[in-house]
Amino acid sequence: MENHSYPAIKLHALLVEDSALDADVLIRFLRYHDIDISYERVDTMPQLKAALHQEWDIIFCDYNIHTGFTGMDALITIRQFEQERGNIPGKPAIRVPIIMISSILNEPSIVAAMNAGASDFIIKGYLERLVPMLHREIGYIRTIQHYHAAWQSASEQLQQAH
Repeated sequence: MENHSYPAIKLHALLVEDSALDADVLIRFLRYHDIDISYERVDTMPQLKAALHQEWDIIFCDYNIHTGFTGMDALITIRQFEQERGNIPGKPAIRVPIIMISSILNEPSIVAAMNAGASDFIIKGYLERLVPMLHREIGYIRTIQHYHAAWQSASEQLQQAH
């Protein structure tokens, strides 16, 4: 059942997913729920490292990747890249939301992923939570961006006044 209580959003997403079919299911689900999504799918560590040089609104990361690295490897690599890159001048210090996706749910995996920097965890086949989750994450980021822009504007006005 489609929920039209959420405003339409546009996302530029990175999918760390070894299954083209699972990626297609996810993208179709999001588009069905009025999420305008452009994306790139990667399934190797070199592809992931290259993709991190782009800006993403959100990253979906399969927990069980079978192409030479794991979802936890990807998560740790993403968060290390962000830390090494540091803050981008003129932009708020926001970590890109990472939604871990798995076909199997077990508490130790969820705890490990959240401790390593995942924003949330969802089970393949039970994507109903995903739409409100995305609106929460994107709303949070947009609020930070709004306040950062207001702070920058106020700082510039204060400098001009002196």
